[in-house]
Amino acid sequence: MNYICKDLSIGIREMKDCINDYNLMLDWLSNPVVLKYYEGLNSVFDLQNIIKKYRPRITGVESVVAYIIEICDKPVGYIQYYPIKSDEDYDLKGEITLDFSKTIYGLDLFIADETNRNCGFGTKTIKLILNFLFKQKNANKVFIDPQTWNIRAIKCYKKCGFKPIKVIEKRELCNGELKDSLIMCIAREEIIT
Repeated sequence: MNYICKDLSIGIREMKDCINDYNLMLDWLSNPVVLKYYEGLNSVFDLQNIIKKYRPRITGVESVVAYIIEICDKPVGYIQYYPIKSDEDYDLKGEITLDFSKTIYGLDLFIADETNRNCGFGTKTIKLILNFLFKQKNANKVFIDPQTWNIRAIKCYKKCGFKPIKVIEKRELCNGELKDSLIMCIAREEIIT
C-alpha cells in the first residue's frame, strides 16, 4: 500500500483509480448516516457520478488530494486535503482574511464504518494527517469547516487542536438548504501530538 502516514492501527493511503476504491466510495456515499454529515441526505450517487467526481482528484487533475482511511488494513473512511491559495479555493464569504503568502490547506473527512466511530479513530486520523501536512507539506495552517450542528465532529476537531474562528452563516448547501459552517483552524505551532 502507498500510505502517506501510518501508526500501529491507522493508515492513510492514496485512493486508487480502480473499481474497488470507487465502489467503496459508492457504498459509503449511499449510507444515510454518512450522507447526513457529508454531502447531504438528498444526494444520490451512482458509480458513474463517483468516478466523475473522484477520478480528477486521484489523477492529479484537481488540487484536492483523495485518500482512504484504513483501520487494521480495513478501509473505513475517506479523507482529503487541498491547498488554499485564494478566496476561490475556500469560500469564506469575505468574513475572514487569509494570508496567502503562507502555506494553507483545507481538510475534509468521514469515518463511514459506524463501529469505528466514538472510539478515538477520528482523532488519531486527524493527528496523523496534521503531522503529515505540517512536516511533509510544510503547512503553516490547516482549516476545517464542519456545519455548526455537527457537535461530535467539532468536539473531535477541538481535541486535535483546531480552534473555532467564526461561524459563517448559510455557507454550505446541504439537503437543498444553505447551512452555517464553523470555520476552525490550527497553526503548525499549535499541533497537539
